[in-house]
Order: sequence, then structure tokens, then C-alpha cells
Amino acid sequence: MEPKAYFHLVGYTFALAGFAILYWSLYPRLVAAGRDAHLKALIPVHFLRYFGLTAMLPGVFNLAPAGFSEGYLFQIMAGDVLVAALALIAFALVQTGSSARIGFAWVFNVVGMLDYLNAAARVTPAIHDANILGPLGWLVITVLLPAWLVSHLAIFGALLTRKERRA
Repeated sequence: MEPKAYFHLVGYTFALAGFAILYWSLYPRLVAAGRDAHLKALIPVHFLRYFGLTAMLPGVFNLAPAGFSEGYLFQIMAGDVLVAALALIAFALVQTGSSARIGFAWVFNVVGMLDYLNAAARVTPAIHDANILGPLGWLVITVLLPAWLVSHLAIFGALLTRKERRA
């Protein structure tokens, strides 16, 4: 197997481990700060979901050899933009202490995780030549996707924690 066939998977794996270790090292402080502070630390990484727009730029992704259509790339792009917008709203609701903040954080995180699974779980294993990713595609797959996965899992954990620290 040539290195270009698995280079992105190695990058994804290292980034996933790195973000998980980073989160785990911050976990005690985030829990001590309370659920809202925990969410405010985790949601912003999803502001960058607009990077899904790169799927539609000519020359950035060429996923046709991997069996993905323009329609599927549009679906990835639309899902990511939706999740980025939901992240902005969820963060604003948490920041303002809205009574809808936890419910909306659940909506954002469920939609975001489903979008992640739709894109990452189908695209990443289907890429057998990292050259088709281009520089932005490589960045999305080997840096942003792992950060988003760790964040989604951590947000589910924070949402399942009922304890809220009072100032």
C-alpha cells in the first residue's frame, strides 16, 4: 500500500488522539466550572463547520473517483453550514443564560453528530488517495473532523450532567 493511500487516516487518528487527550486534561476544570461553562468551551469549534463549503469549490475535492456525486457534496456542504449556524445560536443561548439553552444545545449536538456521521463515516474510509483531498480537504479531514467528533462526544457528556455550578 502506498503512503498516499492511508496518509489522511494516520493524520485523522493522531488528531483524534490529540484532541481527546487535550479535552481529558481540561475535563476536571470544565466540570468544576459548571455545565454552561463546559458548553461554552466546546461549542465554538463548530463555528468552523462552514469549512464544508470547500466541498463545492472546484479543485478542492475531487471525490468522483471515490464514488461521490456533486449532489452528495452539496448535502455535506449544506449540513455543515446548518450545523455552524446552530452552533452560533446554541452558544448565544448559553451565553445569555436562556431557558432554552440546554434544549437547543441538544438539538444542535444531535443534528451536528448526525451530519458528522453522514459525511465523515462515509467519505473518510472511501478515500484511497489523499491527493484528491487538496490542502483544504486534508485540513478538514485530519484536523477539523477529529476536533468536531471529540467535541460532540464531550457535549453529549456535558448535557447528560445535570449538576450546574452556581456563581
